[in-house]
Amino acid sequence: MSSHHLIPLASADEWSDALKDVKHSFAHTRESCLAMHLTTGYRTFLYRYENGSRKIVCPIAERPVGNDSDIVTPYGFSGFTGTGDCPEFAQDWRDFAKRKGYICGFISINPLFQNQTYFSPLDAFSSTSLYFIDLQKSLTDIFEGLDRNRKRQIKDYRTYEPAFVYDRARLTEFFKANYRDYLERFGLSRANYFTNETLEHICSLENVFMVGTEINGSIASVYIFAHTPHEGQCMFNIALPEAKATTPLLLWCGLKYFRSRKIPVMNLGGGTTDEDNVALSKQRYGAFALPFFSLRQVYDKQKYDDLSGRLSSDLSRGYFPAYRDPNLKSNKD
Repeated sequence: MSSHHLIPLASADEWSDALKDVKHSFAHTRESCLAMHLTTGYRTFLYRYENGSRKIVCPIAERPVGNDSDIVTPYGFSGFTGTGDCPEFAQDWRDFAKRKGYICGFISINPLFQNQTYFSPLDAFSSTSLYFIDLQKSLTDIFEGLDRNRKRQIKDYRTYEPAFVYDRARLTEFFKANYRDYLERFGLSRANYFTNETLEHICSLENVFMVGTEINGSIASVYIFAHTPHEGQCMFNIALPEAKATTPLLLWCGLKYFRSRKIPVMNLGGGTTDEDNVALSKQRYGAFALPFFSLRQVYDKQKYDDLSGRLSSDLSRGYFPAYRDPNLKSNKD
């Protein structure tokens, strides 16, 4: 007998308990989902499924579409993760989503915790990879896996380490003051435009680690990392032009921090494609790649077609859901 439950953000203890025996990322946590809610305002839950001894969880946010709603995983790398194979889950989940009246769902799957019995391959699409460093290797082995330029940048790490800044208040102020310029400089999507409330919340969390550098007494760069016992994640790196060269050093600092906490793997994120400059920069750390899949699921085809019109014919192409494409002149959001 299977059961479905939506745990709201207000139920902190229940959310935490649901994650206890499941491998999960920072994006699965209530702390991360609350941070995203402070920007989006979307009703956000941890979905919990139980079937005998098996449990599957996934954070979801409900986005209004007129009097209806669709769902999405909040910002980050989360998705379905659970305690074991469950071939019946894919259909159970679809039945639940239909009963809830959701039009469709866009669910990103963290490849570290992916279980292919949880979804149909027909729903899964990937155009890029995420990159990971195995932290169970020795520091020497990790260093030897770096490319030549990264080795050159990090070989004198101990010389720079004593000058690193860990003052959370100073780093937070620098982060907030420079975040918007960072987004515009690199042309990042609107999904990355967080409110100050979101930025402040992230920087206040115990499972977030911050480190930076300064020039002439002023903060010049910051790197922000987040973690669970199962995965460490690189979240944000902002550096003034004159401090750009410090980025590999600060990443190495985060790597050492995760290893000190016995965290087995470091998620570097990925690029828009596997060939862009962002992805290539991850590869220079000797990281291994895993395909990053997102599920594009339609639960109410009639409503989806009514909203999307002719744009709904091929879910694998273009923006999903089609009716939310920001390039459309008329958006029925």
